[in-house]
Amino acid sequence: MNKIKISFLVIVGMIISTNVSAQLPVSFGVKAGMNLSEIQKLDDDIKVGFNVGLTADLQLSDNFFLMSGLELTNKGAKGNSYNLADLQGVTFKDVKLNALYLQLPIHAGYKLEVAPTVKLVFRVGPYLAYGIGGKIKGEAGNKSLDIDFFGDDTNRFDFGVGGAVGAEFADKITVSLGADQGLTKIFKDGDQKNRCANISVGYKF
Repeated sequence: MNKIKISFLVIVGMIISTNVSAQLPVSFGVKAGMNLSEIQKLDDDIKVGFNVGLTADLQLSDNFFLMSGLELTNKGAKGNSYNLADLQGVTFKDVKLNALYLQLPIHAGYKLEVAPTVKLVFRVGPYLAYGIGGKIKGEAGNKSLDIDFFGDDTNRFDFGVGGAVGAEFADKITVSLGADQGLTKIFKDGDQKNRCANISVGYKF
């Protein structure tokens, strides 16, 4: 856990120090939206979730920028079945795997002006995330499944890549459509990874 905290602090510190030393304009904002997530290599269905958070854009030139921030994002999946190791022979149905992460994207972006107050926005880059809560729930006859998502067999830390395309209006309102692909195993004894599409609306102060 200490390594994860240090990584977050180092990255935030680098962004702040870059802004101070170069005296480049940075704009802060808020965002909120919807996630459509699944767990790769799991027999599952798409789960609807949410994303909400703070954003920070560091303008490098007229067109290029760095985007970061901190968001609360809801990922996971709706599984068709789930076998629990300590309940041999029991298969739970209609399982909901619900995971809540604090996520820090670090994206490089490009803005293309298509009208006096409208810009197309493209961005891509890595993300770091840390699981802070969640549940796995399901039913099997008279048995109920209700356990913490982040248990001893789950990795709380997630690393991956993401990107988005969108539009910015009057340098204030943003609309974006994006996706994240996890590169870290969710479960320690498997090869499942997070995958998530998202749409969000933001406002810059």
